[in-house]
Amino acid sequence: MIFETIESKGLAHFSYLVGSEGEAFVIDPRRDVQIYLDLAMEHGLKITHIFETHRNEDYVVGSMELSALTGATIHISGHEDLGYVYGEKISDGEVFQIGELSLKALHTPGHTLGHLCYALYEKDQEAPYLVFTGDTLFMGDLGRTDFYGEENLDKMTGLLYDSVVNKLLPLGDHVLLFPAHGAGSACGESMDDRPFSTLGYERLTNEHLQAASKEAFIESFARMRIKPRYFERMEELNVKGAPFIGDTASVPAIKADDLKDDQVLLDVRSKEAFMGGHIEGSYFLSPANLSTFLGTLFDEKTRFVLVTDEPDPAFLLEIRSQMLRIGFDCLDGYLEGGVNSLLEAEKSPLSLPTIRGEALRELAGEFLVLDIRDNEPVPDWLEAKTVRIPLQMLYKRYAELDPERDIYVLCASGNRSTTAASFLLNHGYRPAVILGGIHTI
Repeated sequence: MIFETIESKGLAHFSYLVGSEGEAFVIDPRRDVQIYLDLAMEHGLKITHIFETHRNEDYVVGSMELSALTGATIHISGHEDLGYVYGEKISDGEVFQIGELSLKALHTPGHTLGHLCYALYEKDQEAPYLVFTGDTLFMGDLGRTDFYGEENLDKMTGLLYDSVVNKLLPLGDHVLLFPAHGAGSACGESMDDRPFSTLGYERLTNEHLQAASKEAFIESFARMRIKPRYFERMEELNVKGAPFIGDTASVPAIKADDLKDDQVLLDVRSKEAFMGGHIEGSYFLSPANLSTFLGTLFDEKTRFVLVTDEPDPAFLLEIRSQMLRIGFDCLDGYLEGGVNSLLEAEKSPLSLPTIRGEALRELAGEFLVLDIRDNEPVPDWLEAKTVRIPLQMLYKRYAELDPERDIYVLCASGNRSTTAASFLLNHGYRPAVILGGIHTI
């Protein structure tokens, strides 16, 4: 057996290529599909099948383009009619032979109604070797169940319980677990940062699987979560098919004099570099957080120009790939000269105000702390001075803040708060970043 895990960093998305006897299948391919072609060629494999676990919400799936390039058959769930324009519908219990391997589809509703997991069997073995669990069971977590609205929350959570407890776990404690996401994904809240797991290990250690009953599980797990606004666009693209991306071999340089009014400068340097000096009107977004927050702060039609240090082609192409994976096809290029282009035009970069935790504690009078984390507590002494707006919701709720007050922005480390501060700065507010985040106060 040939087995390859393809991780899309930022999204914390896992897809898989598995081969045997010259044939291969891919599970949940990402939009930029060249990596599957390269791996198949490296191993002497022909990709014959593509399997989707569900309609993905957080990234654009690459099934159609990969199929067009390889002739592989796309398989999608036949248990939910979402209006797909592609794929052959399959049902619970169907088995596919790829070389000496067998892949069995398992209908596991909960995250979505049509969700499928896939159990893999080696030649002549009655017990499965591993299972691809999509967004049903993660390492240390389970898939969210709130996509069908609050009125269906208990129903979907109950279906998830049945899928995991009555369908996946009975496959056997020995079965290896390969989910669609890892720690950092927007599709879960408490995923463990582990490279491997088994169904048995999850049975013992996954806190959500310790519920005494189905009713207790629904009571503890059923809740509405933040849904990033770009998810709806992903859902649409993943049933109608996204435009093929083809060759993305270059990110062109753009001179400062050639910038257009509708282009947004996206600064992808370090937060320290942005704080020290940035171009007026630019937004900061760390490459590590780009996949998570670009689609919550901006519309997918926004045209971007990157601000970076010395342009590295591999780095620029990785940023472009991250954007394409979430349906942002409007990267026009990078700013030639970066921040130094200001100096050439005899202009000065702007600094971003910051404050240390000890200085915040010593502040007199009224001030406001904006906590952009999801739901973690703040110290008691700060509670009355704090407003909580998660970064994913800032685009919608920033008008709740008073533009006449100094706003000290709080996150865990300073990366996200620098993004939020740049957003507020460009909307007429007076933000400052709390250096080091919550650990310093």
